[in-house]
Amino acid sequence: MPRPRTDLETESWRLLREEWSADPSARAEYEAWERGRAQVRPQMLAWLGRFLAGDVGLEQFRSTFDRRTRTDWDAFALKGASGAMYLNALVKHTEHPVKLARRLRAAFRAPDGIEAAAAQLAEFVAYVAPPSLALEDGVKAQAGRTPVEPTIEPTVAQPTHAVFLATMCWHLQEPDQWPGFQPSARVVLHEEEELFTASGDPMRDYFLFRESFLSLAAALSLTVWQLEHLCWWHAQRLPTLGDEPLPYDESVSPRPRRRARQPVRETPSLTLVDRQARPARTGVHSGVRSAVRETPPPYVPFTEAPPLDHTHVQWLLAKVGQHLGCRVWIAANDRRREWGGEPLGALSVPRLPPLGMSPDSQRLVSLIDVVWLSGSNQVAAAFEVEHTTSVYSGLLRMADLAALSPNLNFPLYIVAPAARLAKVGRELARPTFRALGLEMRCRFFSSEALLRALPSLARWATGPDAIEKLAERASD
Repeated sequence: MPRPRTDLETESWRLLREEWSADPSARAEYEAWERGRAQVRPQMLAWLGRFLAGDVGLEQFRSTFDRRTRTDWDAFALKGASGAMYLNALVKHTEHPVKLARRLRAAFRAPDGIEAAAAQLAEFVAYVAPPSLALEDGVKAQAGRTPVEPTIEPTVAQPTHAVFLATMCWHLQEPDQWPGFQPSARVVLHEEEELFTASGDPMRDYFLFRESFLSLAAALSLTVWQLEHLCWWHAQRLPTLGDEPLPYDESVSPRPRRRARQPVRETPSLTLVDRQARPARTGVHSGVRSAVRETPPPYVPFTEAPPLDHTHVQWLLAKVGQHLGCRVWIAANDRRREWGGEPLGALSVPRLPPLGMSPDSQRLVSLIDVVWLSGSNQVAAAFEVEHTTSVYSGLLRMADLAALSPNLNFPLYIVAPAARLAKVGRELARPTFRALGLEMRCRFFSSEALLRALPSLARWATGPDAIEKLAERASD
């Protein structure tokens, strides 16, 4: 079962849907794309139906499928390594074409429910890529067991391609029940609230993806194709998160633009940072990019984690604050966390001093991740670090603070990975936050920008106002 979606996460997707709907070029592109799919789908269905009924043989089906998916049937992008190319390889390398045709017909027929679908995929994958008996340290197989003789050449027997091809045939027959397992949809569902994260088992992953995708489409009142296009549209706008390839085939043309890979950077040092507490190196985020190759490599699950985690960013902010002459407060529930062997509690004042505000406001400030204190118990700056799946917790805390104490004049900051800054800006533009003026009072910058600024902060900065140069506002 995928992780349940919260109401706030659904609201974030509604904002994304509204942005997509308001983009004239996106709407025009989607309408043209939908017309193209609607035109070719009956033709593809008819040909698939003839094969399933046994009216055309395997070679005739393969030949026409290969030729037409390269031309007028390209609306579903089934010409790539997981589509026509994979079917070509199966037919070319099988020793039993009659048996393969029977297996393909069983796998390609739209299943009647989840249990039937799981059984079909399992049988198909077991046929094209049968599991070999594991032999450890040269020990012979158990008595009475013989290795399964492969029916497809091992170099061709890719279970991930088998899952994609079969489920796309289901999608042609019943698109509202079996969504296409497209790279852009998987990337965006992962990047936006981690509604889907691949485990590496393509059969299990498809059903997890399907449940999350269909639930989201229903919540947003979108068709499967509309949500698929929204994901593709948003995937184009995501910054490059690394150099990991995307598996399978993309379903929308043109394809997302390829962008330059970010270099790996050394972590700069502050003059007052204990070198023993500082890790030697850190890199930029290494995730999955939105660009898609026409012939994708093998399946890669989306399990990369950001190199700058929540604790690391808190540690950096505390060190910078101390270097700029501030005392530092760190939220009590984070004090036991360590970075480089140094507990965050060692960088924090033991108690948050009275700040001359209401008890409720004082309590909210005490929950903020990092607070810089200067002068006579004055807040110089407050920082919420958002390296988790949502940016809501920090924004809502700051919104509550702004509602309780509208006359507070210290700067509020959100610190997030560069890949999530657009989301931070989008959330700050929500009407609820605009009514509180939060989009003007709350600024944001990336943890990567903080890293890059460390040398100049250490050399030139003389006070907490220096951090302002890193920040931007949603109104900008």
